[in-house]
Amino acid sequence: MQGDFKNDMPPVSTPRLPSRCPACKGAVIQRMARAHGSLWFHCFFCNHIWRFRLEEAMATPDGELAGEVFVVTPRKKRQSLGFVVLHAIPEDLLKQHLERKTAQSELDSKKLRREIDVFATRLEQARTEEDRLWKIQERDKENLRKANAWSVAYNRTKDITRQLDDLRARRWKMTSGEHFFEDLPAAISRAKTQADGKFSLALPRDGRYGIVARASRELGEGKQTYFWFVWVSLAGKSSKRLVLNDDNIVGAGSPESALH
Repeated sequence: MQGDFKNDMPPVSTPRLPSRCPACKGAVIQRMARAHGSLWFHCFFCNHIWRFRLEEAMATPDGELAGEVFVVTPRKKRQSLGFVVLHAIPEDLLKQHLERKTAQSELDSKKLRREIDVFATRLEQARTEEDRLWKIQERDKENLRKANAWSVAYNRTKDITRQLDDLRARRWKMTSGEHFFEDLPAAISRAKTQADGKFSLALPRDGRYGIVARASRELGEGKQTYFWFVWVSLAGKSSKRLVLNDDNIVGAGSPESALH
């Protein structure tokens, strides 16, 4: 597989190595050997082996995508997000991934919806029974048998509530950035933000790519996680700037977002 680009290397001098097989267009390839100014590659899909000349790669060097990642806190303070990994994924591969995950989400969500409806009905019945036994127990507080009957009903209500909450959390995840972040296609380039949230990512000058990232920050009551799936293209230029923030986060409705 093609190696990751490093932040401390000038992107404009990095040769653009193959990311797909020229025979079957598969994206899972392996660099085999280097000899006499050439690299040999092998495709895992069709077993095609081909030679790639380094001087051809240097003729069309990659460009640079630079920028930063930050969010605005509820107190209107800007917080830079450091050590966030950004993935650059070719447009066609990311589209296929999102379509597949969307279809899976819709199928699983329908199934969970039916389960949620069943447990919601059970919970309503359990609460009604618990309330009935509570009123009986209140009228005869010294009766241990009645107190035990209410305790059993109370625990049943509590158990059904927990199961219902779990089902609702699973259904919510089906439409969250976490679901679409799982099993991402191989990136042709990666970069990690510095402590101040800034990054520099090598990117081919042609084509459109999805910049995918996940970040989190600690809050008093737990952790908050953010996701970005943003389209970007250098359009033949040597560099471009990209800012990932609240405006193009998943769910913000940004026109740049690959995931609405």
